[in-house]
Amino acid sequence: MQLDILIVGVLFPAIPLMMINFGNRYSLLAGLIRSLHDTVINAQTPADDSARFFQQIASLRQRLRLLAVTQTFSAVAFILNLSAMISLYLNTGDAGCWLFFSAIILMIVSMVLFTLEIQIANSALDVHLSDLEKHQEWRDYQESKKRRRKTVAKQPDAKKPT
Repeated sequence: MQLDILIVGVLFPAIPLMMINFGNRYSLLAGLIRSLHDTVINAQTPADDSARFFQQIASLRQRLRLLAVTQTFSAVAFILNLSAMISLYLNTGDAGCWLFFSAIILMIVSMVLFTLEIQIANSALDVHLSDLEKHQEWRDYQESKKRRRKTVAKQPDAKKPT
């Protein structure tokens, strides 16, 4: 297959955009970890909540590792893509083909890891949603909301024209 520098250049802008996305998720995770740290340390968390916090910590640690590996693979893919462009510019096509192929493989691995991180994030959100479902104040809020709807629906309109 004839590999042109323009074909290699197509991947060039996509990688930094993905790296920005991964970096934003990393910053968000760092903020969540700091917030969780302050909550646990300063609030003197009761033993009942400690199991939930341990679940969150394990999930955040796993997500953090996945994002770090994802960012590393993306950075190496970017370097390989740049090397492929230089190789093709210097008319060493075979090396350029292999470098470009390696960059694509690393980007595929990076996207798979990113997908796994999203799945872990969804599982962590499920833990929070189940906590909300169990929480008594939430149930009371839902019941009061239902009662308000029923009373509003039962009230007749006072100003009907006759």
